[in-house]
Amino acid sequence: MGTRQKTSDERKRGASSAPPPRYLQVANDLIKRIAAGKYPVGSNIPTETELSQSYDISRHTVREALRRLHDAGLISRRRRSGTEVVATKPPTSYKQPVNSIKDLLQYAEATRLIVRSKTRIKCDAALAELLGCNPGREWLRVDTIRVLPGDSRPVCLTTSYLNIDLPNIDRHIGNLAGPVSAMLEAAYNLRIVNIEQSIQAVRLKKREAKLLRIELGSPALRAVRRYFDERQRLLELSDAIHPGDRFTYVTRLRRE
Repeated sequence: MGTRQKTSDERKRGASSAPPPRYLQVANDLIKRIAAGKYPVGSNIPTETELSQSYDISRHTVREALRRLHDAGLISRRRRSGTEVVATKPPTSYKQPVNSIKDLLQYAEATRLIVRSKTRIKCDAALAELLGCNPGREWLRVDTIRVLPGDSRPVCLTTSYLNIDLPNIDRHIGNLAGPVSAMLEAAYNLRIVNIEQSIQAVRLKKREAKLLRIELGSPALRAVRRYFDERQRLLELSDAIHPGDRFTYVTRLRRE
């Protein structure tokens, strides 16, 4: 009997739920080993060469995995002194590297997404200005919460607006198993080439504080991101609120 050909929908679902990249798998495994006491605080984890051989990966992939552990506050890297374990679990503040579009797109891979609601809405004047469209235009609104593995306290409360020109976008959100941006690229065979981001300090309102399990009026970071494809079409706008004591942006700037 011949092998059944997968439908396009099945291929899209498979692509949108693809496993995380290898460096993230290695980073998560090292985090588990540190938490289990395999590498106690004060000890050194294996060298890049040893890790490369142990996991059968390139040195570049090893460095990316170790960078995740460093940004999470678990290790300290010093030249000629090795990589020392400084904590057995990440601090309560999630550190998000923001050095490239790649970092922004992969942020969601380290967290778990919980979809709270989705609905089609028509823009009023204020929302139309935010989205750069005419009042009355329809968008798909999706409300989500993100949590870190092993910690039920949210690190992010997000309202996203998705372009309904994308066919069956409602269904794809219903099958969401990973980052929204990754789903968009895989499901529609497109590439996000431009992200506009603005960040400002705010104080949590009553609804936000309740959902994020933090005191009313606490400081927070609001990050508004617009994702554009190669045609400069706005695919998604995300409006995210991060508790100030649980989230840190980390940016590395390099002079060329």
